[in-house]
Amino acid sequence: MPGLTCNACNKEFQDDAEQKLHYKQSALTLEKNKSSETPMLYSCVICGKGYQSPKAHAQHLKSWSHIMHASQGTNQDEDKAVIKPLSLRGINKHPPQREVDNQLSEGSDEWEEVDPEEELIAEASDEDMDESEGDDLLNPSCCFMCDQEHDNLESCMVHMHKQHGFFIPDVEYLKDPNGLLTYLSLKMPSFNSLEAVRKHMVAKSHCRVHYGDGDDDDEEAELEEFYDYSSSYVDEDGKQLITSGDVADTVELGNGGSELIVTTRSDNKISSKTLGCREFLRYYRQKPRPSAANDGTIAAALASRYRGMGLATVQTKEQMVRMKVMKEMNRSGIEAMRTKIGLKNNVIRNLPKKVPY
Repeated sequence: MPGLTCNACNKEFQDDAEQKLHYKQSALTLEKNKSSETPMLYSCVICGKGYQSPKAHAQHLKSWSHIMHASQGTNQDEDKAVIKPLSLRGINKHPPQREVDNQLSEGSDEWEEVDPEEELIAEASDEDMDESEGDDLLNPSCCFMCDQEHDNLESCMVHMHKQHGFFIPDVEYLKDPNGLLTYLSLKMPSFNSLEAVRKHMVAKSHCRVHYGDGDDDDEEAELEEFYDYSSSYVDEDGKQLITSGDVADTVELGNGGSELIVTTRSDNKISSKTLGCREFLRYYRQKPRPSAANDGTIAAALASRYRGMGLATVQTKEQMVRMKVMKEMNRSGIEAMRTKIGLKNNVIRNLPKKVPY
């Protein structure tokens, strides 16, 4: 029967049985590819081009370039379209749905059904595997950036500070370092993999804790539960504020910079002690002589110091006479200059008292 063609690939058939067999094979291939979510590739053998949609392939068959290539002398075997599944470039990490058996016979119309309960069990097992992988990331003694394991938490912090510049702010007020590092590991953003997160942190120099910058108060409030700042609270007088149960009511603590002043109050007297820092012990052991407080002793000490510097503190008689002579010479010189100027200007300043004009 002439005129029997395939609507998808435009293949011509001699009889009805051959056309039905072709449709059965094409439908089987198409359904298998749809079940495995594999995209189809429609290719033209004459022009050597491929298309991912049937509409684009149909437009190509009607195009002028395809008609010109088909009008040229080509073999009958090549004058047909080929439909095949498109190969995937990337491989997904998680396994896809159950694939249908590829060894089905061409004449078979039976299909394998997938149980939905099996899919739920498989998804639950995948979630358990993800949770078990997430539990491995919560080890505080493991470096965040290079995945190097350490024996204890202290050696891990030293490694991250020296190699990556990571440090914990206000570490002197930190009360739960293990919980803080565990919380920070949970706060790390989720990329495609943990290695991608580490490469991002090293490349962007994000190996630090966003705390104390003053940009967002909510982020600082998240980490406050791991700190205890009660030891840094002082009042207006500079005294440290402590709880009432720590010490008795008769003891007051005052912060004097590098010294701690402990004042004890009793019924009859008030005693105070000064506790110094250990780094100033060499100065506390020194015992200089007490200096005198009267004016004569202070003046004598200053005079001896000036004499040691080469400065004269007491003038001799010759120096005093010389100073008087210099004063007289200066005074006489001034009087002579005034008289000379007055004669030139015909002005007599010192007139006798008897002259009325």
